[in-house]
Amino acid sequence: MEIYKPEKIDSMPSKKIYLARAGAIYSKILYNSTLNEIANKIYLLALNGANPVVYWEMFNKEQLSEFDIPAKYRNHEKFLIFLSTLGTEMDKEIERLPTNSTSEAALLDAWGSEAVEKLNDSFEKYFKNVHKVRLTMRFSPGYEDLEITRNKSYVGLLGIEDKITVLDSGLMIPRKSTSCIAAIIE
Repeated sequence: MEIYKPEKIDSMPSKKIYLARAGAIYSKILYNSTLNEIANKIYLLALNGANPVVYWEMFNKEQLSEFDIPAKYRNHEKFLIFLSTLGTEMDKEIERLPTNSTSEAALLDAWGSEAVEKLNDSFEKYFKNVHKVRLTMRFSPGYEDLEITRNKSYVGLLGIEDKITVLDSGLMIPRKSTSCIAAIIE
């Protein structure tokens, strides 16, 4: 298992994107000083709480169960499996927000979701550059024919059971974590 530990900036979503995920209209927040102040506060809180890291490894097809590979990628021979997380501090930050501040919790949750996607994009760019390969589109458990419970398999394959907990439902803790598979095209 390899580890990619980027600078925090490599997982920072744009303010506009994170607010859109939260269902907010950026221009309305931008010109409302109270809402803008809350959005900025949450952005900084999230940035301080994020500890982005990606655990990854390359696998040959024979090393994986057929259930670990989406049907549309089964004609490929080599795969990249990676798990991105913002760490446990993000979960703690969401829990620390007062219960009367659901809007702030929603904003922080949206920031975390967008930050994990940005982290995935950053890692893929890094991986392709270093290994001089192309990748298929990444695919996460829970989509199409790849059961969400495959998260447990991916965590096991990467040997990071001490870092990521996978519930029986397939959901992971820390919550702002995602696992992905992509076929490697050399």
